[in-house]
Amino acid sequence: MPEATKILIVDDDAHLRDTLLDLLEMEGYAVFQAGSGQEAMTLVAEHCFDIILMDFNLTDKTGIEVIRDIRQLDKESQILMMTAHASLDTAVKAIQESVYDFLIKPVDFNNLKRAIRKALEKRRLEQDIKNLISELQKKNSELLNLNDMKSKFLSMASHDLSNSLMTLQISFEMLAASLKPDSEQAKKITYITNGISQLSRLIGDLVDWASIEKGKFRLEKNYFEIAKMSEDLVEGPRTRAKQKDIMVNFAAAPDAEKLLVCADKRRVTQVLLNLMENAIRHTPRGGNITVTVSTAGPGNVRVAVKDSGDGIDSAVVPKLFRSFYQGEGDKTQKGRLGLGLSIAKEIITSHNGQIWVESEGVGKGATFQFTLPTAQPQAGAPAEGKEASAA
Repeated sequence: MPEATKILIVDDDAHLRDTLLDLLEMEGYAVFQAGSGQEAMTLVAEHCFDIILMDFNLTDKTGIEVIRDIRQLDKESQILMMTAHASLDTAVKAIQESVYDFLIKPVDFNNLKRAIRKALEKRRLEQDIKNLISELQKKNSELLNLNDMKSKFLSMASHDLSNSLMTLQISFEMLAASLKPDSEQAKKITYITNGISQLSRLIGDLVDWASIEKGKFRLEKNYFEIAKMSEDLVEGPRTRAKQKDIMVNFAAAPDAEKLLVCADKRRVTQVLLNLMENAIRHTPRGGNITVTVSTAGPGNVRVAVKDSGDGIDSAVVPKLFRSFYQGEGDKTQKGRLGLGLSIAKEIITSHNGQIWVESEGVGKGATFQFTLPTAQPQAGAPAEGKEASAA
């Protein structure tokens, strides 16, 4: 059997207390009564009341003063104040002391019952919210612990894998150099070399992601021409794109050709290579890719990689830069972790830039682009290729 709802009546009128006690007990409530503030505090210290009916004028204190004392012990009971001398000032004070309702004597019992039901519903909702918050805090603590364990595991795993892969790569290169392979063996050597390169990229992504998670992702900045860097970088992906009969073009706006940025050149290169590799992977044979460098308003330069490939559904766009995201049914993601774009976002935002994608829809190509702040070297600042600062 559930415990009956407890109600405390605090009033210096004994006849009114007895009348309310009888009526409320008939409604199934467990009713207690007190004729003074001191008696009320004794009962509050002993019991947990759901509802407290509080008279404004008591023999030893005002109802407001007693409520203040009660709230030192009990902040959850719903308090209904009853008074025959209603005033705006009294009502305001009652509300300030977290009184749920304000009833004028003589109190109509039907109105009192409705007020009690509403107060009980409010108490139930508050308790449900309290329980929910407690459960959410518990789950959040568990998730934080699991996330910490995951980060530590991936950090250790990526470090150990990186060391093992380095040993494997050096050993294989030494072995391959000592052989005179026939055509079939040469193919297998190529397969192994490609596999090692793929593993190296995956482990590199894990290392970067673990650094980001631990807040240890560092940038080594220097001054360089972003257009020149981009043009030089295009040559490698252009060669790979030719194997799929994909044309890769580069263009720099005249006002952007000599723009300098103060950035981590290796990391910005990593971003652009990732965007170009994605474009090649998602562009069918005979397609084209264009890399452009242009100004993007005062003090910013934009690098864009536009392709004529698969395009992106508008529902997918907000998810692309999430860690480990892989599109459903996307066969091009096979053998990948889905970290490249999330790492690219971290790199660009760490430079106070922005990165985003635009696409008109599936089959209509996509344009990935990022911006970086332009820079003007201070007097005596390092020249291009020299370290400017670490962040």
